[in-house]
Amino acid sequence: MLVAFALCGCHNQVSKSEKTAIETVENQVSDSNAIVNRVQEIYQAVFKEYNLEDSLRNLDKLEGDGAHAYRYEFSKNYCSTEWDSLLHQIDEIDSLNHQGELGFWDFDYWIMGQDWHKLSISDVKFVERIGPWAEVDLKLHNFDKVTPLCLTMKLEDGTWRIDDFALLETGAGLKEEMKEYIANETAEAKKK
Repeated sequence: MLVAFALCGCHNQVSKSEKTAIETVENQVSDSNAIVNRVQEIYQAVFKEYNLEDSLRNLDKLEGDGAHAYRYEFSKNYCSTEWDSLLHQIDEIDSLNHQGELGFWDFDYWIMGQDWHKLSISDVKFVERIGPWAEVDLKLHNFDKVTPLCLTMKLEDGTWRIDDFALLETGAGLKEEMKEYIANETAEAKKK
């Protein structure tokens, strides 16, 4: 009787362990789908503004700064707080030290270029998740150019946000370049 009781207890433990493993896999699949969906939602919202601006420009009805005016709004809504902070620091440095010059941004990171036409993304694929960070690969389409990207996503306050943009072929992320630029510009300003 004692052996039967022990076997039943062991059998229940294995079942719980198997159930936990199945739930873990299901949660990982659910997380990866949620992250991919979030990336698609972000780009759909951002590209809606850019494509609208493109249509208005073609009709000679574009007023104001267009999608570029939304840069801070896009950053606040779709990027991590660290990215947003770096963006503001760079713009402050450039407004003080590089008026009338390009400064740090010589292209638009949302479209990986200066001009755009018929923007879209494809092949959005979850790569991995480690804690509050995840990586997603995608292809960005602008004109006839296809740019493979790797996004680092960060979970902040229950929402997945873009924490870095990197060209897939080089793996070089913009966030590190932003930090280096801020450090170099700050050091130069201290010398003056």
